[in-house]
Amino acid sequence: MTSAGVDPDARGTARDALAVAGFRRLFIGTTLSNTGRWLQTAALGVLGWKISESSAYLGAIIFAQLGPLGLLSLIGGSLADTTDRRKLLMTAQIWQMVFTFVLAAALIDGEIGKSSLLILVFVIGLGQGLYAPALTSVIPAIAGERNLSAAIALNSMQTNGTRIVGPAIGGLLVSRFGFAEVFALNGASYLFVITAIYRTNIPAGTATARTFRERVFGGFRAARRAPQVGRPLILMFLFALLCLPFIGQLPAIAEVNLMIDSQSTSYGWFYACFGLGGLLGATLVGTVFLRVAASRVAPVALVGFAASLGWLAMVRSLGWAYPAILAVGLFYFALPTSLATAWQEHVDSSLRGRVAALWVLSFGGTVPIANIIAGQVVEATSLTVVLLFGAAAALALTLVRLPTGAVIGEDILSD
Repeated sequence: MTSAGVDPDARGTARDALAVAGFRRLFIGTTLSNTGRWLQTAALGVLGWKISESSAYLGAIIFAQLGPLGLLSLIGGSLADTTDRRKLLMTAQIWQMVFTFVLAAALIDGEIGKSSLLILVFVIGLGQGLYAPALTSVIPAIAGERNLSAAIALNSMQTNGTRIVGPAIGGLLVSRFGFAEVFALNGASYLFVITAIYRTNIPAGTATARTFRERVFGGFRAARRAPQVGRPLILMFLFALLCLPFIGQLPAIAEVNLMIDSQSTSYGWFYACFGLGGLLGATLVGTVFLRVAASRVAPVALVGFAASLGWLAMVRSLGWAYPAILAVGLFYFALPTSLATAWQEHVDSSLRGRVAALWVLSFGGTVPIANIIAGQVVEATSLTVVLLFGAAAALALTLVRLPTGAVIGEDILSD
């Protein structure tokens, strides 16, 4: 490693990352599990709309789903740096599996109260709040620092690939069977990643933080003192807050703007196009633009996102909505894929879990709050207003610049 992280010309490819047995095993297990996760996420949006027909309630669903990331990510990041990461990952996944089966059981008769659904979704999300920063922190330890960029891109690619497959399967199962079957299938899918974690040698955390403040809040100090780490986090936070409320409103966009049933095959294809766009964006960053600095990728992604989200805001035809949402997904996922590499290449293993917590917080802790606010704004104005505001905000964010600098570790926390 150089003073500015891994030399771009020396970065490993996707083939190099997948050649590492531990990373390959975890990648396959996560891919299979995420298929079930996206299957459930798409079904939750449809279920939430069907029992409420309210944009505000859709925002509440997103808050219940992602809010725990904001509440627990700092603790999860601290544990990832200081405890047995393998046990932490397994415990978090088993927690989510058990309560996903509870949710499926609650829907056996086909009905569930709005409050009960929010509570169960929130409880499931508690496990993800601990899991997400821990998983982010172990990727370099398993794949190797040289393969970091490729590993991040591969994870983003599988996330979006499963975003295509999951909703497609979910739409078919919901229409033919019901929500309970969809959630039960997701519960079973956790077994794939649990098995992969159990069989993979994951190094324990190496942090030596002595105080509670350093263990839990060390990431904030590191981000403040090292702009090469802090600036990508700030950009992701602002992007999630101002530009991403559309995520929770996809069923409403389908029903209100496009006049299609959110429980139909057409909506399944609409959602799948979003995932296909994300897959293309992550693939481009991980292949064609693998050795291009995030400081050059980010402005292009933001301008493209602004144009495509503005396009989606004005579309009222399903035929034009498919390419519009595909373009939104492409530029949306190109941004976090490049930003994740930008900060991870400037942090060593002793501090990565705590900074990963801020990364999770910048998205998972921000999107639910943004969706709660946006749901109320939609009720008072319209979906179009919210979408156009997000497009304008993305253009404004091109003013944020991404610096480079030295790789940092726990020593940066010292006064």
